[in-house]
Amino acid sequence: MVESYQGFPHIRLRLTTEGRAASPPGGGKKNPNPITVVNLGNRQGHGGKLKGSVDSLIFEWQETQKEREQEGKPPVKSRRIILEIDPDSFNPDGLKAYGIELIADTEDGYIIGASADLELSELQKKIEKFINEQYGGKTVAQIWEIIDGKKKPELILSPNLFTELYDNWLPIKEQQIYTVDVGIACVGNKIKLPSYPKVQPNDSNDSFTKKVNNWIQKRELTEEEWEEISWERQDEFEELIKFYKGSIIKGFQDDGGEIGTVRLPDSFSCRVQISGKSLKDLVENFPYIFEISEPDQFAEMLNQEELPDSNTSNFKLDPPESNAPKVCIIDSGIQEMHSLLKVAIDLQNSTSWVPGETGKTPDYVKNGGHGTRVAGALLYPKRIPRSGNEKAICWVQNARVLDADCYLPVQVFPPQLLQEIVEFYHDLKLTRIFNHSITGQAPCLTRYMSAWASTIDNLIWQKDILVIVAAGNLPRVTYPNKPVTRLSIRDHLSANRLYPDYLLEDSCRIANPAQSFQALTVGSIASNSYNLPPYSSIAQKDQPSAFSCSGLGIWNTIKPEVVEYGGDLVKDEGTPPNITSLKDVCPELVRSTLYGGPAVAADNIGTSFAAPKVTYIAARLAAELPNESCLLYRALIVQSARWPEWAMADKVNKLHVLRQIGYGLPNADCALSNSPNRITLITTGERRIVAKQAHVYQVKLPEQLRSQGESLEILLEVTLSYKAQPRRTRRDRRKYLSTWLDWECSKKGEDPERFLKKILKEYDAPEDAEKGEGTFKWMLGKQNNHGIIKDVSRSAGTLQKDWAVVDSFQLTEAFSIAVVGHEGWNNDPEASVPYSLVVSFEAIQADIPIYTSIVEAQVETEIQPLIEIQSIVGG
Repeated sequence: MVESYQGFPHIRLRLTTEGRAASPPGGGKKNPNPITVVNLGNRQGHGGKLKGSVDSLIFEWQETQKEREQEGKPPVKSRRIILEIDPDSFNPDGLKAYGIELIADTEDGYIIGASADLELSELQKKIEKFINEQYGGKTVAQIWEIIDGKKKPELILSPNLFTELYDNWLPIKEQQIYTVDVGIACVGNKIKLPSYPKVQPNDSNDSFTKKVNNWIQKRELTEEEWEEISWERQDEFEELIKFYKGSIIKGFQDDGGEIGTVRLPDSFSCRVQISGKSLKDLVENFPYIFEISEPDQFAEMLNQEELPDSNTSNFKLDPPESNAPKVCIIDSGIQEMHSLLKVAIDLQNSTSWVPGETGKTPDYVKNGGHGTRVAGALLYPKRIPRSGNEKAICWVQNARVLDADCYLPVQVFPPQLLQEIVEFYHDLKLTRIFNHSITGQAPCLTRYMSAWASTIDNLIWQKDILVIVAAGNLPRVTYPNKPVTRLSIRDHLSANRLYPDYLLEDSCRIANPAQSFQALTVGSIASNSYNLPPYSSIAQKDQPSAFSCSGLGIWNTIKPEVVEYGGDLVKDEGTPPNITSLKDVCPELVRSTLYGGPAVAADNIGTSFAAPKVTYIAARLAAELPNESCLLYRALIVQSARWPEWAMADKVNKLHVLRQIGYGLPNADCALSNSPNRITLITTGERRIVAKQAHVYQVKLPEQLRSQGESLEILLEVTLSYKAQPRRTRRDRRKYLSTWLDWECSKKGEDPERFLKKILKEYDAPEDAEKGEGTFKWMLGKQNNHGIIKDVSRSAGTLQKDWAVVDSFQLTEAFSIAVVGHEGWNNDPEASVPYSLVVSFEAIQADIPIYTSIVEAQVETEIQPLIEIQSIVGG
């Protein structure tokens, strides 16, 4: 039910200062790589080797071009080149100076490039300068090897496709039809966003304004050129596909629709059906491709057992308020006339995106359905009432995408599908919350952000939406005659990998698209323990479910961020053990009765049913804070999450806990409100920041809280939630995002003025301001080895939470937090990104009230003027 939380509401976190961020302290120069040092000392030998490689490459390109002409194949305007480089020194974005377009860079020191100049003139000039020790040639020492683009297809193909096509290429029939997802770069080589003009001493306001206006015009022309390159490459790609009588899959539109491509600032992606001969030609000769992967397989942990009906005839669900939040469930459809759901269904806006079934929105999945269960978990996250009345928290919208077998049809390209669904529901129906309990079977790839996940990120960037994604499930057993996409639970137990340690294996990594940087990913924990021989539950209560996929995510981000109760499995003592599910370890869920069976039962498990329980919290927040951004909802959900008691034991490996359950189990009441011993401060409205800028917030703390004589243990929690524009062709979170953020806070006893001096470039603090006595013991820390948990950082993703227990006397009169912007791939100094910041203080001793005193301290400072905001234009 919708409740009002006016007793202990969140209060506003006040921005006190903003300005140009101080440069971070240097980490010192790294020792040069020994291979690069040897190359510098052997210019003739290394330069000669590279010249030989270039000559061979040019000859090979010329021969390939002749063959293509003789065979009547479409011409290819550029050729692929691969460079093995010094990964610590060589700047991939500097490849333009060699006349080569950067297509993609890899984590293992290889760069994929494309050159329209088949003589590689600029590269040859650089090599000559290197040999002759001339200016501009030194960086050639950092190029270790030049490789024909055909020679390393594993840099482009997914591991499974590489094994199938190249380890076993000869047996493959050239006419065999493949369905693959393709990513194509379209940044170009000669196009670069111009640098923002700097203010010169002799500039007047008018002259500088003219410079800025010229820069804006050049920037707009650059964006138009990027768009032209994208369409040119799509035309070139389509010509090659048509030559081999292949096709780009147009997706779900019954009328044929438009070409099924999805675009990001640096690339486009699509799904194609082509012959083996065509696929080989693409891999070896279409130079702009940076990724080819097989479509995700889909399967849910559907239970075949039907259990007795649970009587709910005395309960009535009342419809939500007319202006209640809307939640779109992207799933297998919903039994919309179900007695426990129907009054909350937005019947006018039900849709089906299943090819050939666009008018059919019911949940046709047998044995209780899937989307129906998800909808029930959204409306009834804790229990399904047996009597009385309750008002639904939200309107449920039904976007059916899975067929009757609970599969996403292969002719549907998930990125395009999501784009169409979000445009329909958000743009036309003003829906902001989307539940996405659909994942692939296999572990997500970590080479690039997938097209599916990056599309979610881009949609979140473009629109004020929250997408809540399931982490994915491990199969119980490996089934004969079915493709093996990851090891099963039985496989792990049979190999003597014990629970929960096997969850840390690569084969248990979260499934696509759960690695999405800007979605909220949800794993599962067990709600009950079971032990009745011969069966016992694999997990104990509140431990990670035996099937729940784990992190870390791509680029060591914390995934899943939160968990909810999605059930567990039981096993016997056999070798290998029999694994099944019993009602005692399954969550109670609403079932579809389309094919008979009970309306309610505890007969299924999965992260699919954990995710909507978190979506419920998001809907509660949207109902209570309708004018706030989804970034704030995401932050408050994570801020409310706590680890279970078992995870806090001294002997438990905290990094393992973080990988398995993220920040823990969220709490709706904690996300919405506070208590006498807890206070939460939040940013309100839209906050935006640019690179090289800092926003500083302060929380005034009353003296009685900081008194030595009244020492209290305070749980301090901080969560930063932001979003930025993504691009796919980079394998680094700082280059994946247009701008990236992190946060810093006061040290123990650090004077607020000293903190400002540390954060802001042009801020003068009094000489006698206290420097502080060292950092608090944060659980994660800003860098990998700064926190209690090592080898992980809070700053890796776009959702950054950390927490510490501090002694109250270590706090000063104002606790300071700074949000700092850093340049990603976008060098536009005016490119801003939005964020939300949440800070909580909680007295560990529940009977110690701190809420009122901290609120009063903030009120006393309201009349204080903000420090003058300094302009950062041109700086």
